[in-house]
Amino acid sequence: MRRISALIAGLVLASSCSYFEKKEPSDGRGIVIRYMNLRAVYTFVLNRNKDATEVKKQAEKKILRMKELDRELDEPGTDHVALLDEYRQIKTEAEALKSKSKDYKAKLLNQINRAVKNISAKIKVDLILNIGDELIYAKKEYDITEDIMREIIRLDERQMPEAR
Repeated sequence: MRRISALIAGLVLASSCSYFEKKEPSDGRGIVIRYMNLRAVYTFVLNRNKDATEVKKQAEKKILRMKELDRELDEPGTDHVALLDEYRQIKTEAEALKSKSKDYKAKLLNQINRAVKNISAKIKVDLILNIGDELIYAKKEYDITEDIMREIIRLDERQMPEAR
């Protein structure tokens, strides 16, 4: 039984290794790798979107107030009923804002993804790494973060209605 399992595992491993075989680009240039700072790009896009920024600020205020209410509930001699009512109300509002924030995040990440795809096609990149994900060192000349930000601005300008 062990031999059969080992044989099956070996066949699966061999077939999966052939799947990941090196594929050289047809133009002979080798694999082109660049990196970007996704956190910086996301912050850039978030700050350009006033609605998303406002939702984030409102959510932070609600969370801060909930923490204050937690502290007040621990104090003796406070009106627990009123505080609990306020806490429940703020929690409901915070959850609604969190849902809105998730929607904005998906929209912003989609926008970033479009820009990354456009830039990668434009400069013929095979692989783009995020600087925060185990990238230890890379030369600045391979950083395409600013290119991505400029592409986002360009995409935004294309979507704006023309001023007449």
